[in-house]
Amino acid sequence: MRQLPGVPLDGSWERPGRNPLIASIAGLVICGGVYSTLGGTVSGIIAALDMLRDPSWLSTGRLVDILVEYYRRFQVPILVVTTVAQFAVFFALAVVLVRRWHSSRPFRYLSYRPPAAVDLVLAGAGAVAIVPLAEVVNRWSYLVLPPLRELAAGEAALLAVRTPWQAVLVFGAVAVTPAVCEETLFRGWLQGTLRRKLAVVPAIIVQAVLFALFHMSPLSIVALAVVGLYLGWLFERTGTISASMTAHGLYNATIIAVTNVLPRWLADASGDFSLPVIGGSLAAFVIVLALVELGARRRATP
Repeated sequence: MRQLPGVPLDGSWERPGRNPLIASIAGLVICGGVYSTLGGTVSGIIAALDMLRDPSWLSTGRLVDILVEYYRRFQVPILVVTTVAQFAVFFALAVVLVRRWHSSRPFRYLSYRPPAAVDLVLAGAGAVAIVPLAEVVNRWSYLVLPPLRELAAGEAALLAVRTPWQAVLVFGAVAVTPAVCEETLFRGWLQGTLRRKLAVVPAIIVQAVLFALFHMSPLSIVALAVVGLYLGWLFERTGTISASMTAHGLYNATIIAVTNVLPRWLADASGDFSLPVIGGSLAAFVIVLALVELGARRRATP
């Protein structure tokens, strides 16, 4: 079980007879509900006003085509609303609840500790290496449910970058914002609290599954679970949320880059990552895991 040296456990849930795990699960539900309501309401109002002005785009054809057009037309408001809502809910509200329920030093509780530079480099390298592996997992889901490949076009429209300002918005909303906000909620709060009562493996698995389900994305639910396992393992082995934040941000940034520009030497005839690239990524990922584990064991040695 994880100890929290130097962290005062003086919140309202840190009383005899009250389980802190319930607080972390309740916080996840509360933050998820508030975020969905806030983001859905604002985005819905914007879309409804535009439909009153010009409903023609709703008759573009199949549901997939309408979805792609929706993301293309409302890319800017969707990304702006996402950024504001995540910082307001997943970060600010989560910190407030941690302070109230767990500790008067919320950032210490959330493991905001200075990272070792080598941990950040390895975390980022592993995040880039896992992208082709996640894409392989998505290929399997496309074989089981072929329509998912078509729906992926909607995600590509949301991540499309054509101008420098658009690049700033997309990378800020999709890479930086989740790296800070989702890591605070899932690794800092959820996994950090799970580890107070559970062993390493169960805690990492539980947070990874909840992380994948939380996104409500059938396109990449298995890949998200795999990424969640990696992020949870990084958080556990480095002891700081900075490592998982770095990995999360670089993983999403790599997805954006690949979606917009996939060099021919990385892809096969179908446009997916080639087998040599996938094999090299797997080897690089295993090396990163080994180096991070070696560093963690060295730190643990008296």
